[in-house]
Amino acid sequence: MSDSCGHHHPDGPPAAAAVARAMQDADRRLTAEGERMTPPRLRVLELLLAAGEPVKAYDLIARFGEDGQPAKPPTVYRALEFLERKGLAHRIASISAYVACTSGAADHAAAFLICDCCGA
Repeated sequence: MSDSCGHHHPDGPPAAAAVARAMQDADRRLTAEGERMTPPRLRVLELLLAAGEPVKAYDLIARFGEDGQPAKPPTVYRALEFLERKGLAHRIASISAYVACTSGAADHAAAFLICDCCGA
């Protein structure tokens, strides 16, 4: 995969305000469903939303700690499984990565197009 493509890609990660809004919406929805957004679940969702692109689980583990300390793998994998089950994240099996979902619907299908040139 090359570093530059001859086509347009989105302008990068979302603004901090958009990430905060998406996290509040997710928390509100889950609270209404009787679920709880634990700190690890919130952190993983925040990392996915802030990335604005697919992220591998081990990158989430490395970025998890606010103080630079990585998380224990089961912490992140449990959070990812919960977020997937609740429709807040999707796993892209072909690249073994996860992406945040802000559609607001817990039960829906998703399709992803991955650039052969740059992987976006």
